Amino acid sequence: MRKPFIAANWKMHKNVAESVDFVNQIKGQLPDPKKVEVGIAPQAFSLYSMAQAAGNSGLKIIAQNAAAEYNGPFTGELSLRGLRDLGTDYVMLGHIERRRLFGENNEAVNRKVNAALQMGITPIICTDETMVQKEVNGEIHYVFQQLMSVLHGVSLDQIRNVVISYEPSWAVGVGQHANVALAEEGCRTIRRTIADNYTYEIADKIRILYGGSVNPDNIKDLMAKPDIDGVLIGRASLDVDNFLKMVNYLGNEATPARK
Repeated sequence: MRKPFIAANWKMHKNVAESVDFVNQIKGQLPDPKKVEVGIAPQAFSLYSMAQAAGNSGLKIIAQNAAAEYNGPFTGELSLRGLRDLGTDYVMLGHIERRRLFGENNEAVNRKVNAALQMGITPIICTDETMVQKEVNGEIHYVFQQLMSVLHGVSLDQIRNVVISYEPSWAVGVGQHANVALAEEGCRTIRRTIADNYTYEIADKIRILYGGSVNPDNIKDLMAKPDIDGVLIGRASLDVDNFLKMVNYLGNEATPARK
């Protein structure tokens, strides 16, 4: 059974004080971490303070990006070694905005993915809908080209420690609407891609998130789909009430006992 993963990407929103205040408001109202995993990706300067505020609440603090190099003369980059020492569990890599605005290509993201895995930090690999046809056992399958390029060199053992986020370009951005059927189709095709290139057993266990205009009105429909294991939420995650509605989409089923 794949544990649902509700993650927020705050991008360049919220300063340290605002980020810590947000954590303090939500940490007593999160779902049971054994049933639903919850994470937030703040700006880098808030990582430590948010981790301290989160304490043992089960809230995961996620890095939005990192360099492929562990140290050296790379001014302005974020070290995976430093993130590991901070206790960071996850790092987002290959987000569509990193590609569009900063020119990151598949090779660059692939280097970061392999570096994160070597450092013991789980990469949340963001991928778009770019597909190619490939013959597998005499059948034509559609394969996520960008994803497989980014996974180059990732072994059978390592792929088990990867989370994938499907970010179709048509659903990323303010004012867009998530199409639940297309979101499920994309996540299902990603799972088949993993099965074709690794094993069906691994594909059945790997978690695939959907990232694209997720909000309190559509999260239940998205999470009800068999191949959508979680969501990567943008703007809708900035409001405390909205965020709590989304992470607690299961209602009392995943609510721990409160004292």
